[in-house]
Amino acid sequence: MAFQQIQTGIITEKLKETKEFYQTWLGLEIKFETEWFILLCLPNQPEIELAIMAPNQVQVRKPYFQKPYQNAGVWLIFETKEIEQEYQKMKEKKAPIDLTLTEEEWGDVHFTLVDPNGIGIDIVQERNMNS
Repeated sequence: MAFQQIQTGIITEKLKETKEFYQTWLGLEIKFETEWFILLCLPNQPEIELAIMAPNQVQVRKPYFQKPYQNAGVWLIFETKEIEQEYQKMKEKKAPIDLTLTEEEWGDVHFTLVDPNGIGIDIVQERNMNS
């Protein structure tokens, strides 16, 4: 198959809080917005998108696109080239950091936040996969 990208969507009753979280703490911008659907994107890469949708929308045909997130089994990874600077910025802005900047035994350097839906947000140092 020749896919061009993977997009992520969150079905939630906390539409406004979720939008504000991703705008405030991760700098995402609104690409499209209706009463029940919001499409956010990275400002410097608008093709990288995160969708947020209210549950139980009759116009969404399938039940698996209507049920809200159940607070388990999903996390989002945001990769950065400058993890220490991003961490310091988040601390200064008083972001809701859940795991402080940590270097794991397997090599990841990261810190985490938790969004209003209980989704873990892992902010990770970009890794050179060739080394």
